[in-house]
Amino acid sequence: MPPTWPWSRVGELRPGAQIRVATSSAPLRDRIFVSVDNARVTIVAVDSLLLPPAAIQALREMATRHPEYFSAMHAASSFEQDGVRLGRDGLFVADRRIAAFTDVVETLPREAVREIRGLVVARGSVPGTIVGGWLGFSVGALPALGGVEAGVARTFLLGAVITGGWLGHRWSSHTEQGVVYRAP
Repeated sequence: MPPTWPWSRVGELRPGAQIRVATSSAPLRDRIFVSVDNARVTIVAVDSLLLPPAAIQALREMATRHPEYFSAMHAASSFEQDGVRLGRDGLFVADRRIAAFTDVVETLPREAVREIRGLVVARGSVPGTIVGGWLGFSVGALPALGGVEAGVARTFLLGAVITGGWLGHRWSSHTEQGVVYRAP
């Protein structure tokens, strides 16, 4: 059985991020992340629609810059960017309706979500830790070479190696595609 990942990790995603979502009724599908709370996730569906690339880009920009607009939609308002308007009455490109609102914006209950994949932060790496520790050793050896008392030199060396390893680990953090959330 694959490991589970906590729902709280979904909150680490940035609005507008490209993700893939699997639900209890559908396999992994491409989506744009908008927002999440303890009970649901709001996403923009772009794979099942025949949207022009400009509309997809405008929806991504809306999600990135103004994710709060998507929750304001429930109050019957709409918003527009670059000739693309999204509201309760649908998605319009150049004043032509091309999709219903529910075909574009999905609010999924947490219980329906099986898995979310996207960019996750990989916390450090072994090579980064080794390089940092080696650099720390290089800096820490300088006092011993300069004739400092042996006890002080060892303490400084140990501290420099530990600090260098820790910094190397922190600085080698990066993002990679992976599982953000997997239901238990």
